Amino acid sequence: MRRVLMLTVRTVCALLLLGIALIITWKALPGSTPAIRAGPAPIAVLQPVEIGGMTQWLLIRGQDRTAPVLLWLHGGPGAAQMPLAHATTRALESDFVVVHWDQRGAGKSNLRDFDEATMTIERFLQEAQEVTRHLQERLGTEQIIVLGHSWGTMLGARLVARWPEDYAAYIGVGQQVNTKRGIEVTLKRLAPLIQADGRAEHRRWLDNATPEALMEHAAYVEMMQMLDDYGGGMNVPVRRLALMLIRAPECSLVDLRRWLDGANRGSGPMWPDYRSRDLFNEVSVMPVPMLLISGARDLNTPVELAAEWFDQVLAPRGKRHLIFEDSGHAPFLTEPERFDEALRRFMDTEFGD
Repeated sequence: MRRVLMLTVRTVCALLLLGIALIITWKALPGSTPAIRAGPAPIAVLQPVEIGGMTQWLLIRGQDRTAPVLLWLHGGPGAAQMPLAHATTRALESDFVVVHWDQRGAGKSNLRDFDEATMTIERFLQEAQEVTRHLQERLGTEQIIVLGHSWGTMLGARLVARWPEDYAAYIGVGQQVNTKRGIEVTLKRLAPLIQADGRAEHRRWLDNATPEALMEHAAYVEMMQMLDDYGGGMNVPVRRLALMLIRAPECSLVDLRRWLDGANRGSGPMWPDYRSRDLFNEVSVMPVPMLLISGARDLNTPVELAAEWFDQVLAPRGKRHLIFEDSGHAPFLTEPERFDEALRRFMDTEFGD
């Protein structure tokens, strides 16, 4: 019996080692995107494009290349969405041509010699316009739907407001409005959660936490990192997120390291510019149909501020604000079916025959 048990253990260990070796070998290969077999005119392209004087990467996927184009602007800055595309936007490919863009300093576009000093909001806006023009030419479309998440909303709302002729609609997920006021709301909501059920180190942190102190980047990042402990962050287990990243066919091990470096860099190099922006003053009119999706539990971009901006912004072509009660900062991860249906219904309502 003992010999059988030992043989079983050795066999299992050997299989595990073999599986790890195969994964490492697979992830050592350059990334690629799988072909799409369904649909009338599928497109599945992973390509480098010269944007802003440097190589940046686009992932373009859809079952019908003539469908509406959905440009997903990721969060961060630096937290590229492409490694999660296979787990978050595959279902949308039946209705849209979904485009993920690794912005400068993010994911596959985070090159070894990347200059952090080039990270400015104005540069990101200009490059988003370059990406738009590339997609218009590549896909033969006049107008594109912009979906921004977190930092991507800071970019997306301004992008669409400045060049409305190029965009069919704006979708903001976890809408960023005003960093200073956002910090005040986050701290106000976070404090009672820490006092009621917080860890000792978090209670000590709270003793010295003020909105003024949290306007410093390191202190701000520290607060953002504790939000998941209180249900107000991404609310995705680290193990699940890690598996998503490892399974991403478009990303090699080198790409994943670049992704991690970019995500960890975040908004640091552009923090003075980032923290001074105010959507109330900068975007008072949204010239295209607009949908906001907020998680009620979101402590990163609090729903209160998103709702206040939503109420004030003029939207002559219509606006809608959906609040997902069971979500924090990433409704597309925590309530994916409802999220996808919300996008489809919005497009059917605004653009259906």
